[in-house]
Amino acid sequence: MNKLFNNVIGKNWFTKVLSLAFALLLFSYAYDPNESSTDVNVPGDSETANLEDIPVTAYYDTENVVVTGIPKTVTVTLRGPTVHIQQAKLKKDFEVYVNLANADLGSKTVPLEIKDLSDKIKATIDPETIKVTVKEKVTKEFTVEAEFSSNAIEKGYSAGTPKIEPKTVKVTGAKDEIEKIAYVKANVNLNENTNEAVSQQAKVSVLDSSLNKLNVQVEPETVEVNIPVKRTSKTVPINIVEQGTSPANINIDSITLDKKEATISGPEDVLKEVESTRVEVDLSTIEKDEELTLPVIISNGVTSVDPELVKVTVKVTVAQEEQEEEQEEDPQENQDSEETAATEKTETRMISSIPINIQGLNSSLKRALRIQEVVVQVFGFLENKTG
Repeated sequence: MNKLFNNVIGKNWFTKVLSLAFALLLFSYAYDPNESSTDVNVPGDSETANLEDIPVTAYYDTENVVVTGIPKTVTVTLRGPTVHIQQAKLKKDFEVYVNLANADLGSKTVPLEIKDLSDKIKATIDPETIKVTVKEKVTKEFTVEAEFSSNAIEKGYSAGTPKIEPKTVKVTGAKDEIEKIAYVKANVNLNENTNEAVSQQAKVSVLDSSLNKLNVQVEPETVEVNIPVKRTSKTVPINIVEQGTSPANINIDSITLDKKEATISGPEDVLKEVESTRVEVDLSTIEKDEELTLPVIISNGVTSVDPELVKVTVKVTVAQEEQEEEQEEDPQENQDSEETAATEKTETRMISSIPINIQGLNSSLKRALRIQEVVVQVFGFLENKTG
């Protein structure tokens, strides 16, 4: 018996069968098909992660409606096995979205959803819901205007009419936003003291009447703006214009300027019409030789003048002083005149009944006088008779 047992044990096939039996016994003990692997609570095997700035995708009829109120990004909190959390954080291959494919026009509150995330992970979105507004989509064409600061143009130069290419753009947005459009402008940034033509790609801005930017799409977003810049100045004479009347005893001998010409700047069409500038001198205030600093006056439309001020020299003669000097030099003559005036007396007499005689009348004419006599008034000095 012992010999038979030893022979069986010694066979190689018996050892293999026995090993297989033990392996099956151990497997049946360790494996339970009704037990989920996620129910095993192994310390350090689960994790919670907050992922910020996760983009939101919106699904809706982009051809016919515009949706507002959708946030660009949200925060997502993930909970689950560490290995799955780490993969989600690294790849970020899941998607947060809002489904508005069948949404009607108007405002409504809708949930944010997530997809393409492992079923081992539980996700929470912040915010969970959003309020959106679905509006009718409209596209309209507008003419673009160039906008720039004229103060950046160098003195003596001016900007011509800008040329914009393309001249018009298509603006798309909600119908109520399109109806608010007041300005479509291409903003051009000029360097200080610009004195030559400018060519620049400028971004198009769409504004309402209060210059608030509107939430619309522009196609194209930029346009090419060309601004011609020309030198617009010319040299013209400075004329002296006398204002008022000088005092009776003042004779104006001369009025001269330290500068006879000025350089004026302005629009080309204005400069064509301007032939001179002027300085106005108020003669009523001149009582002696004076040197004045007065402004150079320009015509309407002229933007600047150089020089802005000039020195005016006024030379005069004072007549009253000459008369006083003559009186002081010959006092005897003045005294004789006064004595003559005192001794001479005047008298007025009326002579009446003076007949009227007509002489040199042609023989073919007849005379006919309604008044035959006149009264004559005679005025003269009485002769001064001395004893």
